[in-house]
Amino acid sequence: MSVVTELPWGVLVVIVFVLGATIGSFLNVVIYRLPRGESLVHPASRCPACGSAIPAWANIPIVSYLALRGKCVACKAKISLRYPLVEAATALLFTALFLGWGFESRLLVDWALGAALIAVIFIDAEHQIIPNAITLPGIPIGLACAWWFPVPPGIADALLGLVIAGGIMWAVAASYEWWTGRVGLGMGDVKLVAMLASFLGLQAVLGVLVVGSFLGLGQALVLMLFRGAGRFTRIPFGPALAAAGILHLFDPDFLPRLLGQL
Repeated sequence: MSVVTELPWGVLVVIVFVLGATIGSFLNVVIYRLPRGESLVHPASRCPACGSAIPAWANIPIVSYLALRGKCVACKAKISLRYPLVEAATALLFTALFLGWGFESRLLVDWALGAALIAVIFIDAEHQIIPNAITLPGIPIGLACAWWFPVPPGIADALLGLVIAGGIMWAVAASYEWWTGRVGLGMGDVKLVAMLASFLGLQAVLGVLVVGSFLGLGQALVLMLFRGAGRFTRIPFGPALAAAGILHLFDPDFLPRLLGQL
């Protein structure tokens, strides 16, 4: 690490950006394959349209999409804009967190959580599911980080958040389903909150819930106004929660400051 930190600051920023874009390229594999129950390792990256293997030179994050003008190198089918968006978003997230915190111990934790949340946003928005493969391992990983790293939240706060916030979400989901006979809040959302709590602690995850609720309300209003969503239209809550979690990584004092201004 000492050798890395001796590099010029501009070089470090470029390295972090490239690292984030590379992780984003892997997240695209996760986003596409995980909901379909496919292996994340085999086969190698292929065009969704024609099934042709993508050569290494055509699989460079962001650059290849721009060079190929968003088309498959083999069949010329259009490639989803989601691919460069995920790569760019992850690269910018990694870079912004690095610029905010430097090489602090919390940086690796925030990178890991931020990458998981980006995957959740895109998967839930498209499939309306939050895979257990992300949230269930994320809970013990978050608790282990709280125990191991000398940064907030600390293991006690993480456990409190897991029990209280996760319990509140489960009670709301179960009560609504019992009262109405319909699923209003999916168990994927409950597990996502539990994962966020294990990484962030009780006070932080409650703030994420508040901010996420406002973001979710805004999302619902947009869908109602422009896409004809109705009272019983299922609207995924995971993207709003995940976006609020990412916002917390950038600005942990956002909610207290907002409440202080009201």
